[in-house]
Amino acid sequence: MPRWKALSDELDPQVREFAGQLRRLVDRGGLSIAAVADRTGYSKTSWERYLSGRLLAPRGAIVALAEATGTSQVHLTTMWELAERAWSRSEMGQDMATEPIRISRARASLPLVPQQPPHRTGGGGADRCGGGRRRLAVLLAGAVGVLLVLAGAVLLTGAGR
Repeated sequence: MPRWKALSDELDPQVREFAGQLRRLVDRGGLSIAAVADRTGYSKTSWERYLSGRLLAPRGAIVALAEATGTSQVHLTTMWELAERAWSRSEMGQDMATEPIRISRARASLPLVPQQPPHRTGGGGADRCGGGRRRLAVLLAGAVGVLLVLAGAVLLTGAGR
């Protein structure tokens, strides 16, 4: 009976290659998953997930595995970076595909609450609270800017003499 179950066909090729490389390192070192866990400080359950391709190992686990097996960290972390990009693309694709479903479920779970009209200020205008202050601040900042430009023009042209 083979030691490893076949990796899922749904895995991105980069992730599949990376998981295969991790398996070869463990095999070449003659290590059990428990021994890998002991030597790296990551749990046996985590390593089972990493080696099966169900979860991408964190960079720290890869560095620890390289040290435990006497493998080049540079080579292994380069492979990890490629797998991490592929993993991220794959997750983003899944998120984009499932986002409309999540939105509709979230909307369906919200209680129906009547929509409240926006709060109006007492001045008879249609500003929301704070909107009038924001408009005043922008107006004052613009006025100060215009005054600075005029003062600069007067000083540069010498019209103030």
